[in-house]
Amino acid sequence: MEVVTRYRCEHCGELLKTEQECLEHENRHLMITKANEMLKNGSTLKEINDETSIWKYGVPEHLHNVTGDNCFVVSHWQCCEKPAYKIDYINFEGNVRLWGCGSWSGYYGEYVNLSYRHLKNPRPKEELFVDKRYETL
Repeated sequence: MEVVTRYRCEHCGELLKTEQECLEHENRHLMITKANEMLKNGSTLKEINDETSIWKYGVPEHLHNVTGDNCFVVSHWQCCEKPAYKIDYINFEGNVRLWGCGSWSGYYGEYVNLSYRHLKNPRPKEELFVDKRYETL
């Protein structure tokens, strides 16, 4: 028989091997929460990372000034060639959710990492496209 000690994250319940791992994991939850608050309040991705260090390798230069207001073209989603998707959330892994309404199927989104090729050309918020069939949703 062997006694096994694990440490449970107070945020998500995940069991971790060491107390240090658990403390770091719990701190990540706090930093992700802070990052999402900053995103919601208009901070840039660079400002978010400077404050929280959630992206280990930093933010690519072309995304330094991107906020939740910028929009992106992801043409293979809903066959839309317009900037219909905005970053609206950052998950625990540091992936960002692009969310928007490009065309035929209503609102749609997916988590992508910061190196996702369609994040290379951020557009200003004034160019955001929303399919008129879904504007009031």
